[in-house]
Amino acid sequence: MPPPLRIAHVVEATEGGVARHVLDLVTHLDPAACTCVVYASLQRSPLWAGRFAALREAGITVREIPMARLPNPGAVRQIGAWAVRDGVDILHLHSAKAGYLGRLAARDLDTPVVYTPHAFPFQRSTDWRRPLYRMIERRLAALTTVIVCVSEGEREEALAAGLPEEKLVVIANGLDVAQWPLPTREEWQAARAALALSPEDQVVGFLGRLAPQKGADLLVPAAEEVLGDFPHAQILLWGDGPQRNGLTRAARTLGLRRVRFLGETPDPRAAFLAMDVFVAPSRWEAGPYAVLEAMACALPVVASEVPGHTDAVVHDGTGILIPPELPGPLAGAIHSLLRDEDERLTYGHNGRVRLERHFTLDAMVHHTEALYRKVAEVGRVGMEAAAEE
Repeated sequence: MPPPLRIAHVVEATEGGVARHVLDLVTHLDPAACTCVVYASLQRSPLWAGRFAALREAGITVREIPMARLPNPGAVRQIGAWAVRDGVDILHLHSAKAGYLGRLAARDLDTPVVYTPHAFPFQRSTDWRRPLYRMIERRLAALTTVIVCVSEGEREEALAAGLPEEKLVVIANGLDVAQWPLPTREEWQAARAALALSPEDQVVGFLGRLAPQKGADLLVPAAEEVLGDFPHAQILLWGDGPQRNGLTRAARTLGLRRVRFLGETPDPRAAFLAMDVFVAPSRWEAGPYAVLEAMACALPVVASEVPGHTDAVVHDGTGILIPPELPGPLAGAIHSLLRDEDERLTYGHNGRVRLERHFTLDAMVHHTEALYRKVAEVGRVGMEAAAEE
């Protein structure tokens, strides 16, 4: 039996979905097939830094390295030196900053590079930076063995930007279904009691970073339309971020007492159990975990029609897809679901079934291991030839 491949996961965005993805891979890849080391920048979030620190306690090598938005020659040299010292077989780079620095480091290494952008930089920009980011990604693709898209929608964005089709593969994000059992009535009651909610209350929930990407700023004006028509409705937001103070002031100014900001939670499942409807009005995504978690809890999902969401949510099947950036359609979709309990239950059931069929952690890990084996077999520059065979 061949020795396990040595995989270095390089990650700057050590919070949210990117960190979740890396932690899931590192802790679930078969150690007989892959031995992992992590090169991470841990300044963003104390909560997530603690989770990466727990990897060390489990015997996994975690090396801390600051990664800046601007070019950082020191980080490039450090990644390269560690890769040589650790005998790395494959560099797996996560998110744009690590993808940039890691690919520059790989220029001087005979090491294959796997890059998972978790949403390309050009997906996030609508101004002059979009063509610049597309050009940078096209040039860096020459230093990349494989680009992993976490949804088909993200792959379509890559093709539209001119990235080489033969280097693109799709491996969807997935959940450990065993860690997300369907909620019992007792769990539902306990989750709502902890928030002083009555059985009659209808809860519209948001869970995510309070930053422009996630579109929580669209939920406050939508709430103004919804709450007047549903006297038992509450809109609860879990998460923190740069928009929190402004959103809190806006809700207070509008007199929206039933809009509550609950901060970050170490137990997202308990948050989902308190909800009747989950909303995700993001401006961009790649493979959003919060939507998958809502589906795991059999919740109907209202989501913006952006890549990532359109892969997970089936319109009028598991939820409602709405145009991004518009509070009116968001309010209308919430109205529709709050009015119709049967529709909520049907969509929630369908979402759970879809999750179990298409978005499991077992599938994500299995396909990633298979990709590593293929990359190791054909080497850094051989994937294009292999794709043509």
